[in-house]
Amino acid sequence: MKRIARLHRDDPTRREPAQHLARSPAEAALARGHLWLRFPPELESLFNADTLEPRRRQLVSCALLGCLGVLIGSTNVNEATPEIASLVWQLVWVWMGLALGGLLLIWLSPPQRRRAWHAEGITALLATAMCLLVTWMATASRADTAITHSAMASIPVLYSCIAARLRFDWSLGSALISFAAYAWMVAGHTPEQAQLAQSFKHVMALSYAFALMANYAFEHSERRNWLLRQVATAQREALIKTSAQLHQLSIQDPLTGLHNRRQFDINLRQAIVRASQLHQPLALLAIDVDFFKRYNDSHGHPAGDTCLSDIARILATQAKVHGGMVARLGGEEFALILPGHQPEQALRAAQAVCRAVSAVRIPHQDSSVADHVTISVGVAHWRAQATESPKAMQERADRALYQAKAQGRNRVEEALASDQPEPADDVHAHMRHLAEADEHEQDADAHIRQVQQAKEDLCRQTLAGRFRWLRFPLELELDYIAHQAESRRKVLLLTAMIGLLIYNLFSIGSWSLFPDIQPWVLNVQVWVSVGVLVAAVVTYFLPRPLWREGLHCLGTSVVALVSTWILSHSHLTSTLSYAVCLMLIPMFSGVGSRQPFWFTFVPAVITSVAAAVLLQPVGPIQRIVYGDSLFMIVNNMAYILILAYTLEHGARKEWLLARIDGIQRDALMAASQRLKTLAVVDPLTGVSNRRQFDDDLQRIWRECEQDQRSLGLLIIDVDHFKPYNDQLGHLAGDECLRQVAGLISETAQADKALVARLGGEEFGVLLPGGGLEAASQLAERIRLAVSHADIPHDFVPSRHVTISLGVASVVPRPGMDRMALFASADKALYEAKRAGRNRVVAPPPTPSRENPPLGFRHNATP
Repeated sequence: MKRIARLHRDDPTRREPAQHLARSPAEAALARGHLWLRFPPELESLFNADTLEPRRRQLVSCALLGCLGVLIGSTNVNEATPEIASLVWQLVWVWMGLALGGLLLIWLSPPQRRRAWHAEGITALLATAMCLLVTWMATASRADTAITHSAMASIPVLYSCIAARLRFDWSLGSALISFAAYAWMVAGHTPEQAQLAQSFKHVMALSYAFALMANYAFEHSERRNWLLRQVATAQREALIKTSAQLHQLSIQDPLTGLHNRRQFDINLRQAIVRASQLHQPLALLAIDVDFFKRYNDSHGHPAGDTCLSDIARILATQAKVHGGMVARLGGEEFALILPGHQPEQALRAAQAVCRAVSAVRIPHQDSSVADHVTISVGVAHWRAQATESPKAMQERADRALYQAKAQGRNRVEEALASDQPEPADDVHAHMRHLAEADEHEQDADAHIRQVQQAKEDLCRQTLAGRFRWLRFPLELELDYIAHQAESRRKVLLLTAMIGLLIYNLFSIGSWSLFPDIQPWVLNVQVWVSVGVLVAAVVTYFLPRPLWREGLHCLGTSVVALVSTWILSHSHLTSTLSYAVCLMLIPMFSGVGSRQPFWFTFVPAVITSVAAAVLLQPVGPIQRIVYGDSLFMIVNNMAYILILAYTLEHGARKEWLLARIDGIQRDALMAASQRLKTLAVVDPLTGVSNRRQFDDDLQRIWRECEQDQRSLGLLIIDVDHFKPYNDQLGHLAGDECLRQVAGLISETAQADKALVARLGGEEFGVLLPGGGLEAASQLAERIRLAVSHADIPHDFVPSRHVTISLGVASVVPRPGMDRMALFASADKALYEAKRAGRNRVVAPPPTPSRENPPLGFRHNATP
């Protein structure tokens, strides 16, 4: 048979440390930030493609509502601009026709011709055109009401920024063009009109600033959420893929690639359950390589590993032919489960397996039965009538295997039908124990998910319910409030201070617009501002987040109410026009302070009601101005509430999605960690397996090479384990190996050494920084620990289990082969066994690093 060289523990190509993977474009963009609201070209194209259809539908809907708003806002054109009313109506209808035509074009355009900028650009052009139309009206008409009506020029931009949520660059362009046109064209025809126009320019500048801030926040949040979804999806896929890989490693024997002992136990239990449910036969083959100990001792471990890998491939082929499942139980022991096989079929399959191994003729000159490698097979048939447990079935297959070995090996023997099963109670108890162990090991991920399932389900149910009233179930609501409590504490204090400063500077600069108001009334504003500022400082120290939000809301409402009360003391038309500035107060609360919707709703409603009740127009002109101002206040309050609702709903949705992603990510990472542990832990003894030993050796070798430290290696073999296993059975042998592994691990921990089971009854210990003397002393302590444990072994003169140890140490250098260290310890182990076992053997110190050791020294003897 053609031999395939195995990547062994010394092979430099075996599992070199993985290089850090480059971050994905989404991760890089997320880390870099997107202050300019632009992604790299590839990401930008993907973002536009993902958001094209939702944006198209949203903009068309908002544009239709905007058309309705234009009609409502134009109802008083005849009174506001009487001399040009007919022309204005013509222009309005032209604008309406263009708007409906553009929307129809957007809606009916073929999918392959749709682009992200189509709907954005048409909406921005329509909003800008309406702003310019209102601005032109203020210059073409000499009526005072034309100037007051011109304040409506800000509405289209506010609508496109907040309600339609245009992309920021389109919103910014529309706002700049509209403001520049108003500032340049609207100067007023009288001093009073000029003063009012100047005030409106200030209002427009502030309202545009708030609207653009909100618009920027909308798009920035949308882009960030999109990036987070991309990254989270990629992370989940990577974790799922890693979990699948680790799961495969956790059920796979690292040497042969077959199922390991852990997966064999699961497969056998499942096969018995299936056979019981379907009333089908089931057979189990216990397989052992004949005289493998001699083969290993004669040819060395690398050759022994190659031999086992070759046999594993043969068994895997035979398992596929016969519809079975093969596993390596440990050392040279294998098992083959044959579902649906009657006794005569199972016997023929076992004989075919024996012939297949013999046909390869792997040379074995130390075998007593042939000049090539052979196997012995024990066959056990599942007995449904006896409710046989997996353990009982394994024991019967083992006894049949020992019978085959006693009969001369290289043969197949069947378990005797007279073999007694376990008592029924013991059987059931054992089955329950196996089921619990299986559930704990195999379904660790499911267990973790069960712990988190209630929280995830609650989040998903809340997300599905859309939380239209902006409230979560109590548990989630408390977590959400606590999540943002500290950041909100600072935001509220900072925005209160900035808002009060802007409010007072703007108000004091506008006092000349209403000279009929008494100074003491105006001074009330200053004292109210001082009181609100003190309240804001007190708010910072309040323990409960809702108290802080409530007090901030109360302060905003008081400022709005007092400002309206102050304006109600004036009977000038300019005061009624100036009243549109009241909308800036709740707008700052919603945009600047980012208060939750219900805390923005209160000052918005109070401002609208106060303006409607406290401001009293006198005469027809004032009634027209009052109607325009009140329309703008109410209209903008609606935008503010849309803004606040959208911001809070988006923030809550983002938090829910992040929470669900976090729960899923934690569960996947926990499952991956569990599977990783299973993949590197020997399922029988609980110490590291061969895979982890290879990785540890590679890592520590590199570290010792860099630091020029010694690296000690111990190879340990349980003495006369073959007769122990043959006479007492594999299950007793497994228990013996567990005890020995525990003693080795406990003793090695004091020296911070790493223990692994290399296969069968062989263990390895890595001692970083350990010279030959330190390694030999550790080896002697381990030997004594096992010997003093007095684990019974009636088939050797000592009457208890002992171990032999080979020790080697080296200072790794560049270009040095790790195999030299392992080969040296391996040779020392064989010398210990030839010298009588139960001893530690190490090569003598060498005078030159270039010369290998020529002999061995016995550090300890029994």
